[in-house]
Amino acid sequence: MKAMVTLYDGSPSFNRWQCADDRVMGGVSVAQVRAQSDETSGFMCLGGQVSLANRGGFVQMKWLLDARSKPQPGVDGVFIEVRGNGEAYNLHLRTTQLWLPWQSFRYTFKTTAHWQMLYVPFVAFEAYKSSASLDPLQLRSLAVVAIGRAFAADVCVRQMGFYCGQEGQE
Repeated sequence: MKAMVTLYDGSPSFNRWQCADDRVMGGVSVAQVRAQSDETSGFMCLGGQVSLANRGGFVQMKWLLDARSKPQPGVDGVFIEVRGNGEAYNLHLRTTQLWLPWQSFRYTFKTTAHWQMLYVPFVAFEAYKSSASLDPLQLRSLAVVAIGRAFAADVCVRQMGFYCGQEGQE
C-alpha cells in the first residue's frame, strides 16, 4: 500500500497548472490547457500541436511547487493519473539544482484512452543536459510535456502528487 500526498485532485479550486510552448524561444508549437470534467471528476488537459519548425518542438503544462507542496523526506516518487491519445509524453521535474531552462529530469510514458495510474520512482527520472543527480527535496516544478517530434498533443491529468512506499510503476 502506498501513502500518497496529493498535489492536484481535479478540483478547479485546486488548480495551479500553467501552459507553455516553444513560442517563448521562437518556435511555432501551440499549447492550450483546459479544465474538463466527466460524470465522476474534473481533470486538466494539455492539447495543441507540436511543431519542429524554427528549432521548436514542445508544449507543456507545468505545476509550480511552493514551500507547502514540496516533497518531504521519505517520499519515493511521483504518482499521476493520466489518459490521452495513445502518444508518448514526458514527465519533467525541475529542481533548484538546474539553472538552464532546457535542463530537467525526465520520464517518458505512453498514454491510452483509459485512465491509468502511474507510480514513477524518483530513480526512474533521467537527467537531461545536466550531470546533477535528482534531489527530490529540491523540486520546484512538475510538468507534463509533449516534446521532440511533430504531433497533435492531447493528454489529461486527473490527479497527481507524491507517494511513499512500494517503488515501481503500475
